[in-house]
Amino acid sequence: MKLDPRLAVLLTPDRQSVLFATKGVIAMALALYLSMLLQLDRPYWALISAVFLQVRPETGLVIEKGFCQIGGTLVGGAMGLLILAWLLPYPALAIGALTLWIGLNAGASAWVRQANFIYGFAMAGITATLIVVLAIADPANTSSLGIFHIANARVSEIVLGAVCATLVSSLLWPVRVSGLLKEHARTALNQTLAYLELELDPSGTHAKRHNQVDALLQGIFALSDDSSAVHYEGSHGPGRARAATVICHKTLSLVARIRVIGRLMRNHDELLTPALRDLLDALRAAFQRMRETPSAEQAMKEAQALRQQLREARGEQAEDAPPLQRRFFQVSQNLTSDLILALEANRALHFSHEVQLRPQGLRPYRDLQIASAVGLRSALVFALAAGLWVGTASPMAIMLMIMPVMFTILFARLPEPDQVLKRATFSSVLAAPVALFFTLPLLALNNGNFPLLILILGAPLFVGLLAISKRLTLPLGLGFCTPYIILVQPGNAMDFDVARVASNGLAITVGIAIAFLMFRLITPPNGPNLRRRLIRQTATDLTLMGNPSAATSGAANINEEWFNARMADRLRWLTICDKALPEAQRHFTDLGLTGLNLGQVSLWIQSRLRSNAPPALLDSADRWQLALAAAYQACSRGTVDEGFRQQSERLKLDMDDAGNLAQRDRELIAGALERIALTFERMAFRLTEAQQSRGVAA
Repeated sequence: MKLDPRLAVLLTPDRQSVLFATKGVIAMALALYLSMLLQLDRPYWALISAVFLQVRPETGLVIEKGFCQIGGTLVGGAMGLLILAWLLPYPALAIGALTLWIGLNAGASAWVRQANFIYGFAMAGITATLIVVLAIADPANTSSLGIFHIANARVSEIVLGAVCATLVSSLLWPVRVSGLLKEHARTALNQTLAYLELELDPSGTHAKRHNQVDALLQGIFALSDDSSAVHYEGSHGPGRARAATVICHKTLSLVARIRVIGRLMRNHDELLTPALRDLLDALRAAFQRMRETPSAEQAMKEAQALRQQLREARGEQAEDAPPLQRRFFQVSQNLTSDLILALEANRALHFSHEVQLRPQGLRPYRDLQIASAVGLRSALVFALAAGLWVGTASPMAIMLMIMPVMFTILFARLPEPDQVLKRATFSSVLAAPVALFFTLPLLALNNGNFPLLILILGAPLFVGLLAISKRLTLPLGLGFCTPYIILVQPGNAMDFDVARVASNGLAITVGIAIAFLMFRLITPPNGPNLRRRLIRQTATDLTLMGNPSAATSGAANINEEWFNARMADRLRWLTICDKALPEAQRHFTDLGLTGLNLGQVSLWIQSRLRSNAPPALLDSADRWQLALAAAYQACSRGTVDEGFRQQSERLKLDMDDAGNLAQRDRELIAGALERIALTFERMAFRLTEAQQSRGVAA
């Protein structure tokens, strides 16, 4: 009988999981020993700090998270002291200020993508909470010196745990981020090749293409998010980070270019010439061979052979070949060049070669409404817990104000945060019985023997760390380890109070359950307003393409990488919006990918038009770019903007009059203009059909 995958993580762990759990126990033992040696008030916060740093075991990620944790702790400590300095005589106002501070940090965390930076914001909120709430809860110790002592102790405990975890991660069985990036790069490239092949597969469905795009975007963001931490792993780190960023950019470019060819094949079969059909067959066969080969070097050889084949086929075109055919041969060559650059960057990632390109990293999509939803959720959880604390004056209510709030910030960026918290709630229920019936009775028999303390305390933690080592069981591990440490509270003066453990265990479980309900109650916006903002901002970026005055308006260096960096997270949000809709109405991912391609095509067109162009052609190019952005927004509403075709025809006439373009370039641009017009008409038709079907269903 085959074990459940979650049980297999605990009962038949692999070597990597065992080493991860061993390192975690060593880091916590070191943090606890030093905390007790330094006579810190609450050594268990050093253990919790070490647990969170060990969630991602790669050395660079641990170092980066350590910096984020220390920075967030110091900022949160300073804010806690500031709140107490001004509002200690007014506890209600102090709690209100703390609620606002937590909401601001939670909202700000929604504007970054890297989990380590999100953790830094969470620590800024939680550290301030620990300082302010514990000071208010102990009125006898609210002198300036007492408050400073509380703040110093909390900051010292958290920083000590971060330092211990970082040292253990760096010195004992270190795992490098560079190895993780290689895995991410391989996954992203394989997903890209699978998508390229699927786009050219006549039997491929719309749902399959959407699922593949979703998986591909997840691979790109995993590579992009983790690449920042490789800077901490030696002199080759920055070069590897640039190589990872190049792979992300070129993958996005490949997705945009292949859709042009795929849409023509699926929707305009009558426009396919024999040469274009041969082109499609050659591309499909080459992508399949590259995806199936186990060697990156062999994939590179296949890509180079494909580029040579396309170059020869392009040169053999008839003199009277249609402009659309010429344009698609150009697109195919550009696509192959992007694929070769992505494979070159992958080679640089593996062999530490220097990457000459300096693309900017992918930018997170920053939306005020999304940030407000995340901030409001965390603030409400804290305010509800604070209200229970004020109303009941129960010390156990303090537990409601800490871990649940942290989880609402840390899990907000995950695809299904409510399900993650549901699993964390389940495992938190187990923490109290383990602490009550196993750990505390055995520790009560221990008379100051530190190795025995670690042996007893570490056994359940080792099991919890095994769960944390795998993504499938990570919520279960976190949901057990953090409440377990808080309930046992190891230190110099343990009280073994059964009533305290039971009440705190109940409070933590109830708090996580409240956080779960808040995720169900306050969901991230994914409705029509968000979709409209995403499309509108894409259209705004399209108006900047080729505009020479854009550099003076704060949008300098407008190029393909600039546009890809801004579009990547928008695409992710559009896929989230699509998942909230019925299958027949999921067209917004297509709209986002269309916008990505329009940006690249318009950059290419503008670069050709503006070469030694007279003022009349420059003015016509600017008007055409504005018409393109307007037509894109119109097709997102299910309408066709006839002004775009009219402006395209005027642009072609102005090109002929200007005389600065070769005949071949004019034909390529004419083919691109025709293809864009067909795209707008097709998208508008599909959206109109979806709106009509929705109206009939209603």
